[in-house]
Amino acid sequence: MWSVVLDEIKHQRRATVEAARNDAMNLATAFEAHVHSAIRLMDIVLLDMREDVLEHSDFQQYVHEELQAYGSFVTQLAVIDRNGLLVFSNLAPSVKPVDLSDREHFRVHRDNPQEDRLFISKPVLGRVSKQWTIQFTRPIHQNGEFAGVLVLSVPTSFFADYYQQINVGPNGTIALVGTDRSLRAIASGTPIPGRYGRFKLPEDRPYFDPKAPAHGYYEGVSSIDGDYRLGAYRRLPAESVVVVVLLAPKDFMASFHERKELLIASAGIISLLLSLVALLLFVLSSRYFQSTDRLRQAHDQLAQLANTDVLTGISSRRSFLASLEAELTRARRHNESLSLLMLDIDHFKRVNDVHGHPIGDAVLKQFTATCAGMLRAHDLFGRLGGEEFAVALPHTDTEGALSVAEKIRTAIEQMPIATSVGDIHITVSIGLAQADAGEHEVEQLIARADKALYEAKHGGRNRVCAAEPRPFDCPSA
Repeated sequence: MWSVVLDEIKHQRRATVEAARNDAMNLATAFEAHVHSAIRLMDIVLLDMREDVLEHSDFQQYVHEELQAYGSFVTQLAVIDRNGLLVFSNLAPSVKPVDLSDREHFRVHRDNPQEDRLFISKPVLGRVSKQWTIQFTRPIHQNGEFAGVLVLSVPTSFFADYYQQINVGPNGTIALVGTDRSLRAIASGTPIPGRYGRFKLPEDRPYFDPKAPAHGYYEGVSSIDGDYRLGAYRRLPAESVVVVVLLAPKDFMASFHERKELLIASAGIISLLLSLVALLLFVLSSRYFQSTDRLRQAHDQLAQLANTDVLTGISSRRSFLASLEAELTRARRHNESLSLLMLDIDHFKRVNDVHGHPIGDAVLKQFTATCAGMLRAHDLFGRLGGEEFAVALPHTDTEGALSVAEKIRTAIEQMPIATSVGDIHITVSIGLAQADAGEHEVEQLIARADKALYEAKHGGRNRVCAAEPRPFDCPSA
């Protein structure tokens, strides 16, 4: 009897640790997508504002109007001239120039005057904003010469507040770390005084080794609070940052310890009874725990199946259609643009017929990951069934939607999918429709996008077709 109890405890421990590892990697993957989307958004803002730095005479008023459209995530938009002097800030546009020539985000552009790239600094305490912010910067060029730096200051809370919404346990930690080993943003159940500033993580962490895999697991003592952690990381080389999710054993092992104590106590009592009674109690308790676990698993699977496609991890058909209907209602109420893309993988049946369904599933997962990486955080992405997918693009007209669709089509065409049977190349056909002012039903919008998809398929595949605008209903004479 005791042998059975000890084996069950070992099994439960392994299962609990494995579940925690999977949870950490799933969270890290989700946060990686969020970071990609956030950085892409910041760069769009910088590129948009940089075009107008030298074109608008009343740049202060223009900045004020533009920043209102981007919301509250921007703490400061500033311009540093070629000498490192702060010559404009929307927080204090009339202040005397402040010398920022010692700032890393100025020096990196000044020392590489011909490079036009996005730079993301470690958190700094702003001399004007008085806040801890991450600096997203792009160089300003005039007549082919380095003329200064455009700075977008984003509070560290922009990332940390998002992380706080995710339950990683009372003692868990989510961190965005630069490859320079400094914290960009962090959310932790454990208070961490002075977490920004000069604090740096040790260089022996696997996620800082460029030769190590871009994603993996980490176990060891956290340099942040000195406690043992189990977690996962995903490195973003292009952005020079790493997403790290650390789970505390005291959190994810709590239920295991409760079950362990209950099992040991039950076995101790049972061992004092007659063998028949002991066997009966053991069987009943085992069945009870197994039934409870199956019920919990069934409940979790039911909730997941209701809103998430199990294979790809994106929205299920029912969840996507419900979200699309709400988005269409909102767009109609505010008279805003909304476009819908219908995507269908070309000749996908051949993949399943030639290589088998497991390879087909791998292709669907990589296809979904590639598409998701090119969408904004507020775009809707769902699997309607089989190899058919749909993307809803809020605030996007036909021209913008065509651009997004073409980028997706090109990326899929040029992307070799690595599988156990070798690289597989696929293409995708896309139908596009923009919601009209008089369109009140989701089915109408889907039907027009589906018709455009049909035209793309019968036009040779691997192409994007846009539906004609729906004609207005004219009153009878």
